[in-house]
Amino acid sequence: MFTINDRASNYGDGIFTTMLVENGAIALFERHISRLLMDSERLSICVDEQLLRNAIAHEVQVGKSGVLKLLISSGEGGRGYTRDKNKHPKLYFSWHDVPDRYASWQRKGVDIGVSHVQLARQPLLAGCKHLNRLEQVMIKQSLAASPFDDVVVCDSDEMVVEASAANIFWFSTGSWYTPSVESSGVAGVMRGFMLDYFAQHTRSVSICQLPISKIIDAEAVFICNALMKLVPVNKLTVASGSTEYDCAHVINLQQAIALPFKDEYVSFG
Repeated sequence: MFTINDRASNYGDGIFTTMLVENGAIALFERHISRLLMDSERLSICVDEQLLRNAIAHEVQVGKSGVLKLLISSGEGGRGYTRDKNKHPKLYFSWHDVPDRYASWQRKGVDIGVSHVQLARQPLLAGCKHLNRLEQVMIKQSLAASPFDDVVVCDSDEMVVEASAANIFWFSTGSWYTPSVESSGVAGVMRGFMLDYFAQHTRSVSICQLPISKIIDAEAVFICNALMKLVPVNKLTVASGSTEYDCAHVINLQQAIALPFKDEYVSFG
């Protein structure tokens, strides 16, 4: 439990990740480790890699399944923004169920809209899965009052960034596209897996900064994260109307990545 002066609860000073665990094995484990270490370094939080690995291994029991969330706080700090140099980072684990809707989404796809909440552009934090998530809280509040399964989120320059809690890819004129996360958004581990998969299989993919009109004109769209994997988008609704997509491209991708994704599990116990 957090103490009253933990910097995670006072300032959002920390990072987190959510890992899919199946029968004591963590999907995309090395990618989670790499991002945790990279994000902690960006925030100048000194995390020992071996300690991190040992702590995760201790949490995952043989046969355990579910969602393992790891939150890393910069530590306790008292009043004020400046960190106490004598304090050390703290690791907090929690277990959760995999959302039931994800399996259905993978099979049936989702209908999405566009969020009116926009992301601020902040290159110092862009890509990092830090604990300052008020923008996402506001996005989810708005989504809950809508008829959509999820929403496309743009930044303050009207460029597409991601979905409410997932990255987004679209297919157009023979190539796949995904937004840059250099100014805002999260560099998801599933996003990284897909970028590597496309590169290894010589499929064209572009990292871009483009407006919502480019998704409207796309042939296929999917959203992804470490828990939902790939979810096809059936329909996108904007103020001017709706666009329906061919899910065959995404269904084919789901099947194609099954074995490479399985190879990225690491077993514990």
